[in-house]
Amino acid sequence: MSDILIINGSARLNGNTQKFIGKLTEEIAFDQLNLLEHYFLPYNYENHYPAEDRFETFAKEILYHKHIILATPVYWYAMSGRMKNLFDRLTDWVTLNKEVGRNLKGKTLHLIAVGTDADLPDGFTTPFFMTANYMEMDYKGYVYINSDDTPTDEKLAEIRKSFFSFITT
Repeated sequence: MSDILIINGSARLNGNTQKFIGKLTEEIAFDQLNLLEHYFLPYNYENHYPAEDRFETFAKEILYHKHIILATPVYWYAMSGRMKNLFDRLTDWVTLNKEVGRNLKGKTLHLIAVGTDADLPDGFTTPFFMTANYMEMDYKGYVYINSDDTPTDEKLAEIRKSFFSFITT
């Protein structure tokens, strides 16, 4: 098991977000979870979920890793709906299962965003760093890739070196 977990929030398993994850992580060991492959409902104030809801099983995988990388396409200037559901369900960890949520403290959180605009929309990273702060995680920043303007191998190497600077060799 790697120290690094990438959670892909794309609605396509082999879309631009996954392609960039593949290019960015060449020669880097990591585990990956795809939100598309895991069934859990949006947050429910009554905390009643059907037996087939697998949020707890899915989310506990996060606890086995030191570095969490959230990867999401930019949909309508925000994170994907699947990623937003994950964020909303973290509410379970600050209300019902606080002892589980406390285990996020000290982990690092990183963001990969993939879109078609020249730049990441204003405010896009706010939910990521604010959530990290609230959960007492160390937000390490983001990398944004415009999928219409694929970076050269040299630029990818530069991005990789900077983005994965937390890896000790």
